[in-house]
Amino acid sequence: MKTNLKLEDVTQAVKSSVNAYLMARAYAETMRAAVDKIDREILEECPLTNDLEIRHDRPAGSVTDPKYTYLCENEDLMDDYYQESDKRLRAANLKPSSMPFDHCPALVAEHLQIQTQWLLIESAAEMMGIENPENFNNDLLCNGLDTHKKFIDLVVGLVVNLPNFKNPLTLYR
Repeated sequence: MKTNLKLEDVTQAVKSSVNAYLMARAYAETMRAAVDKIDREILEECPLTNDLEIRHDRPAGSVTDPKYTYLCENEDLMDDYYQESDKRLRAANLKPSSMPFDHCPALVAEHLQIQTQWLLIESAAEMMGIENPENFNNDLLCNGLDTHKKFIDLVVGLVVNLPNFKNPLTLYR
């Protein structure tokens, strides 16, 4: 394994994977914000009930944040919520007509970001001469999510600070 990298050691594959990751991350963050905004509006109009609190003899509370909709166990309410969400996401052109009903555009975008993380980690592992670079993502995860995130941040920082690096996100300003 290489322990002392030089500028010329940074491969085009690593540079490209960082570009892909940065674009996917920006897209995922933007998509998450847009989807959550619409879903919050729906929850304000027709709040869901936190059925898990009721089951544990606590006062019923309303679900106002889309990430907690799983707390509602009323299938009819959930079906109405998902139908309305699908309708509004398609009307806002956030969900293409080809996307299945049970897919969330924010989750699809976040999965794309994860796939680019895998690509970034594998290409960086190859650059560093790590044995079995295709397994390096799992090795990082075995050391905790913080280590995983720090490695991604380290590789991104390495590449974006290279001389002549063209950040793809600045091309669209």
